[in-house]
Amino acid sequence: MKNSPKYLPFYLLASIPRPILHGLLNLLFILLYPIIFYRKKVVQDNLQKVFPTHTIRKIKKIQKAFYRQFLKNFEDLIPLLIQSKKGVYQSIVIENINLLNELTLLNKPIIIVTAHYGSWEKAFSALPIFINKPVGLVYTPVKSNYFSALLLHIRTRFGLNLITRYTFKEHIVAHLNQTYFYIMPSDQRPVDPNKSFWTPFLGIKTPMLFGVEKHAVQYNLPVIYLHIKDAGRQCHINFSLICMYGKETEHGFITKKYAELLEKQIVDDPSQWLWSHRRWKGIE
Repeated sequence: MKNSPKYLPFYLLASIPRPILHGLLNLLFILLYPIIFYRKKVVQDNLQKVFPTHTIRKIKKIQKAFYRQFLKNFEDLIPLLIQSKKGVYQSIVIENINLLNELTLLNKPIIIVTAHYGSWEKAFSALPIFINKPVGLVYTPVKSNYFSALLLHIRTRFGLNLITRYTFKEHIVAHLNQTYFYIMPSDQRPVDPNKSFWTPFLGIKTPMLFGVEKHAVQYNLPVIYLHIKDAGRQCHINFSLICMYGKETEHGFITKKYAELLEKQIVDDPSQWLWSHRRWKGIE
């Protein structure tokens, strides 16, 4: 990693015992939460839109649990700087890896649609350890800075390939005749809602990103949903098959099914979703 000495504070954090790291982040939470926290107003507004019948007290309880989970993601992420493959392997439980093994027999790209839920960074980074095939994360590049460079390094430590959304089409065309898993988080707000697929999501008619369905149909690809759940010291992962052949689905089926699966996860445990997205900006 270039200029790695400047990341020495994070390497030091990664090297301390996990209980101490947990205590430090918990202290940070206690000190900062009453004063200021990342996009606090956005989080509260989103929760009130989704849970209009909840009392303010209940909304604040979910909000507080979300920020604890938000810090927990850092607690899971930082050790990845120095953690061994064996250590990561032991901290993740994949409940149905057989589905992925069956899909590899197709010798074609497989789209993994997912969301910013649970320990998503850890799950994305570690997935190549469990799959003996190339795995790529489709992402939107941001202006390079201290923290984004650190995150890119962590994401690629265990073999994850990073593919920008601007080069994704070229990449998938070049790999149409081989097994390649593409992770596509799709819960962000689309840049242009007018060119999106609108569907009910958490009780609100919501514009959804349509890229997963577009490519699955165009190239007749399978799509699976990646469930990620933080369970304390372990990250639990399982997969749901949305479709085997994209061209055989009705228009909107893949996107609506994704919205349904994600909604169920959020309703089951709202604290683990990334509520700081401006998901419903401008939508009443």
